Amino acid sequence: MTKTAEVILFPRNARTPAQFQQWLATVLQTFQDYLVTRGLTLTHQREAVLRCLMAAQRHLSLEDVYAEARRKDRTIGRATVFRTLRLLQECGLVAEVGSTDGRARFELKADRPHHDHMICVECGRILEFESPMMERFQDEAVKRHGFVALWHRHEIFGRCAACRRLRGRAS
Repeated sequence: MTKTAEVILFPRNARTPAQFQQWLATVLQTFQDYLVTRGLTLTHQREAVLRCLMAAQRHLSLEDVYAEARRKDRTIGRATVFRTLRLLQECGLVAEVGSTDGRARFELKADRPHHDHMICVECGRILEFESPMMERFQDEAVKRHGFVALWHRHEIFGRCAACRRLRGRAS
């Protein structure tokens, strides 16, 4: 499997340095408030994991987060990264994204619109997209069946345009 760059269709909101610092403080406070409800504290290791995800320009695996956080702080262990990712998911700041290699990927959800993913089975590229029409269809289906949706995750697995061109086929 060839590794390619990801295409993220949601550019980060253009922020002035001051706006970025305010956003950073808000996200950190959200995590800290959640940790307090669990009787935990925002350690420098947990903060390093969160900052790694906040700075990422792609979806990161556990190993990616571990390697990046460890570059900044040699005291961070793999178990700390794993537990911190779970805490970040529980508090709603981070979401898990599927992949073709069996390794979950993670993305920061804070301050981002809902979106879905197309995942290439050849190169692993993850493309993000929005579809208001798909969201309306899902909402109508939920309502029609009297279902109460708590969350959803939509992932489409296939081949990206670049891999289709490389393979010389349209499928």
